[in-house]
Amino acid sequence: MALWRANASAGVRSGLMIPLLEVAVLAAGGFMLAAGRLTVGDLYAAARYAALGAALSTSLGYVGGLARARAAAARVADVLTLPPVRHGARALPPGPGTVEFRDVAADGLTVGDLTIPGGTVTAVVGRSGSGKSLLAALAGRLTDPERGDVLLDGVPLRELTRDGLRSAIGYAFERPVLVGETVGEAISAVPGSQAGREAAMAARADGFVRRLPAGYDTPLAETPMSGGERQRLGLARAFARGDRLLVLDDATSSLDTVTEREVSRALTGDPRGRTRLITAHRLATAARADQVVWLEEGRVRAAGPHEVLWRDPAYRAVFQEARP
Repeated sequence: MALWRANASAGVRSGLMIPLLEVAVLAAGGFMLAAGRLTVGDLYAAARYAALGAALSTSLGYVGGLARARAAAARVADVLTLPPVRHGARALPPGPGTVEFRDVAADGLTVGDLTIPGGTVTAVVGRSGSGKSLLAALAGRLTDPERGDVLLDGVPLRELTRDGLRSAIGYAFERPVLVGETVGEAISAVPGSQAGREAAMAARADGFVRRLPAGYDTPLAETPMSGGERQRLGLARAFARGDRLLVLDDATSSLDTVTEREVSRALTGDPRGRTRLITAHRLATAARADQVVWLEEGRVRAAGPHEVLWRDPAYRAVFQEARP
């Protein structure tokens, strides 16, 4: 977005500079003509040179557009050459949603052995760049570890079927991409279902959705939303679709303090007893969690209850630095 704004600004300035350049050349040439330092032919030639210069500027704009198009094509090619994610054929057995990291390492993050008990709330904390989002991505199988395995109720995520993985894990992002024709479809695979409405209420999205012209049937493309409202719909989607594990990667950063507190209460008091993994920046979120995983420089420095970790000054410093 910043790049396109810069391009638009440059285009507007270029459009203003071209006539200003021609006016400046004609004005200067007029004074020199009046002083006898230029002939009429010289002034005409200078005006034509100014027009040619303006045309060259326009041509350079096309060259810049071609360069951007080539760069975009290279990025698209990088995406198209990525190998498709392979899924297994196993189904999940009955279980509480226990997540196990066994000797896991990926892209500079070393998790080692870590267990997230089923039905509990685990907050992942650490300074910026410590690996919180990567750990969340590993837990939801948005990426695979370079070493080790991540298991859900004893089954490696790589061995689960695609449908089984998607129905078991609900994922919410900081900037969610909403998919569907209507608001209701963006939340639940079954628009208008009771589960979808309950998920919207838990994410505190039901209020503003009901104020839309057609409520849950409002076309998504015609729904103006703030960043916080979009995050609430993303949270509602995770609540509606994750049967065993909810992974929230900075998914409440755009919410106001009151709404964030209400959503956190809904998470910690989930009546379905799902396992919840939350990347946390706020002290209150970590304090309400059953367990805190503290990351530092790409490693798990400690894991345990918040009140125990709070005794460490370095742990307290993580939240002090996160304050605006």
